[in-house]
Amino acid sequence: MYHEHYGSVVGSAWAVTRNRASAEEHAQEAFARAFARWRSLGRSGYAPAWIHRVAINLAIDEVRRLGRHSDRAVVVDAGEPSLEPLEVAEALARLSRRQREAVVLRVMADLPEADVAALMGVSTGSVKTHKSRGLDRLRTLMTREPAHG
Repeated sequence: MYHEHYGSVVGSAWAVTRNRASAEEHAQEAFARAFARWRSLGRSGYAPAWIHRVAINLAIDEVRRLGRHSDRAVVVDAGEPSLEPLEVAEALARLSRRQREAVVLRVMADLPEADVAALMGVSTGSVKTHKSRGLDRLRTLMTREPAHG
């Protein structure tokens, strides 16, 4: 499982932090926490999604704590404005758990809908619904006033 999912977990955390070393640390911590809970988590079939969620939550916590702003912006959706990682992290934290999972796994980690559905334990239709609603909510949360001057 580690080799199969490590790259996408790092990618999910990197989408939030925009820092490779931090993303790798968060991925490793998420896998370590999963290993500690493997007796129950391994049987659930939900382990990959749980690991992604833990890594993403760790990344969001780091960005909030450090107030990290990057010169590299995050593109949330094609055609949408690029945003600072702190803004994205704060907005993602305000989504429902399912919306956050769908947006991060489908849009940021670029996993296929079928894989996201399997990870979340829902249908592909539910993934589409959660992703769409999550992106709509992100657009609302992240609408910025144009700069003056």
